[in-house]
Amino acid sequence: MKNLFVKSVLVLLGFSVILQASDIDTLLDQYKTESELSKKTKDENAGHLIVYTRDDLERMQVETLKDVLKSIRFFRYLENRVNEPDMINLDPVAFSSKSVRIYLNDNELVLPITGSGFNLFGNIEMDFVDHVEIYEGFPSFDFGIEPATVVIRLYSKEAKRDAGTRVKVLGALHGTHKENIYNAGFVDDMAYFVYANHSQNNQDSYDVDNQTVKRDTTTNHFYGSLEKENYKVELNAFTTDHDGFLGLLPYAAPKETNLEKKFINASFGSKFQNDSLTFNLSYINSSGSYDASYSSPVPGGFSLMNQQFDSEVMTAIVKKKFKIENHAISAGVQFRYKNFSLDDVKYDSVPSPAQQKYDTENIYSLFLEDAISFSENNLVSLSAMLQHYDRNKAMKDEDVSQVRLSYIYTNKQWVSKTFLSNQEFVPEPFMTAESHVGNPNLDPEEYLSLTQEISRTGEQTMSKIVFGYNRTKKFLIPDNLGVMQNSKDDFTAYYAALEFHYFFRKKDELQLAFDYAQLNLPNEATSVEHYNYLIRMVNSVSKFDIFNELVINHGFENLDTGYDYSAGVKYGVTPDLHINLKGENILNAGLTRKYYYNLMPTTKLLEVPVIEQKFMLSVEYLF
Repeated sequence: MKNLFVKSVLVLLGFSVILQASDIDTLLDQYKTESELSKKTKDENAGHLIVYTRDDLERMQVETLKDVLKSIRFFRYLENRVNEPDMINLDPVAFSSKSVRIYLNDNELVLPITGSGFNLFGNIEMDFVDHVEIYEGFPSFDFGIEPATVVIRLYSKEAKRDAGTRVKVLGALHGTHKENIYNAGFVDDMAYFVYANHSQNNQDSYDVDNQTVKRDTTTNHFYGSLEKENYKVELNAFTTDHDGFLGLLPYAAPKETNLEKKFINASFGSKFQNDSLTFNLSYINSSGSYDASYSSPVPGGFSLMNQQFDSEVMTAIVKKKFKIENHAISAGVQFRYKNFSLDDVKYDSVPSPAQQKYDTENIYSLFLEDAISFSENNLVSLSAMLQHYDRNKAMKDEDVSQVRLSYIYTNKQWVSKTFLSNQEFVPEPFMTAESHVGNPNLDPEEYLSLTQEISRTGEQTMSKIVFGYNRTKKFLIPDNLGVMQNSKDDFTAYYAALEFHYFFRKKDELQLAFDYAQLNLPNEATSVEHYNYLIRMVNSVSKFDIFNELVINHGFENLDTGYDYSAGVKYGVTPDLHINLKGENILNAGLTRKYYYNLMPTTKLLEVPVIEQKFMLSVEYLF
């Protein structure tokens, strides 16, 4: 089936240069009717961008972020062994997606212990989100204080488009349900948006060595914003209580596991001088606990484990943009304070004497970008960022730098982007400060990346090719005891992707995509090759929005080939009342993941679906 599908994709891509038409307007505006071509050129400089518009999210019935991430090029939505989102999961490492950063509007949702908030927000519900932007391949330094390989930006709904009240109720198999409400409007000249959600996601349980392991999750979420003229205040609170699945230790199947987390983020943003000068201040407090019990002692001689952790983050960013002739210059000063505790650990109710290596980190960052427009079609940009990591003398400080060179060419039909990046990633506290497996002597990883994107837009088509090369020196890998080490060998990757979009009947779209990656991992004799295929069709017929999607994944280590077919129908009873029916992994043949649950004396693995088969019915009412 795979060969047949590949041939079909290639044939259809071949036709992309001849499929033309004479009458399509709104769907292609984002590609071909930019009023100022030079502005479009500058927008293209941010990185390799994937956008899901409001219309995309609604017609595809995107319920959680995983519905988007499961089909993006070069990556797949995955979860780690403790039932957390982890897009670059390398089991049995607990969390590998530290370079995947997630933002809500202008605020990074960050957890200082893991270095990224993706393990908490990687599958957040999407009912309060207006649109999503995903930047791949070392995006612009303008986005944040710490470097990234992938940036996911969620933009919340606002009063100017969503004034009024909406209520939604969803039910699914296994007792899964979701309820949320939002209200938006204006009081005098102040805009407000208030949202609250409760979700219960129940999944299949699995019998492993006479134990039952589970992956159920309960979440509660509140988001609110106030906006007046150039000022915006936001409050984002999130709690989750979920099973810890196979637990942190790959030595035995646990009898019971549980993870609880609490997160609250308050932020203030302001803009001055025609939005060219911005100031953002953000405070985050997060805490949680991990509990695991085993029917018999595991290596280390204990049967019960409890860990409490808490942290806080304060981030301040000042950015200024200005023009000097054909130079568009961006400059910024950024500061981030992190405080964290993860050494409150008890084994069989006895406190562990081990202490974490350090508990405070201050990051000072300065960035400068000069985008030079040689014409309205050609732009060259050079960006640099300097960072200083201060650990209060408890560990060695780090001074690292990031450099990015780009060339952009655009006209009404063609876009070409070339990016060359060299970046350094400082290891996160769970790799350096953790009392048992942390290694305070780790060096920063060094990334070199060269990527190219070429796209062409016709009257009813858009075709795109993306390819690149990455090399990582001092790649972080665990040793036989689980302690992180810098690899002596480089990690290299080669990758390429093809996309084809065909727009017809004004609101209908066919999307075909294929991407390939070859990964050469340290200490591995052979390379790993990934193949991903996508067919997506979105149609609107009368009062019905119809969605069909097939995602095929092949070649992932410890993952079997998956054929994930999902479909949905959205029916507008009235403009204010909608009934939605959706099925995920309908054939129950989607991507599966193998996890280690026993490494000694022989290796044992458990295979489970990454995304389980599920059928959902929901109702939305606006008033």
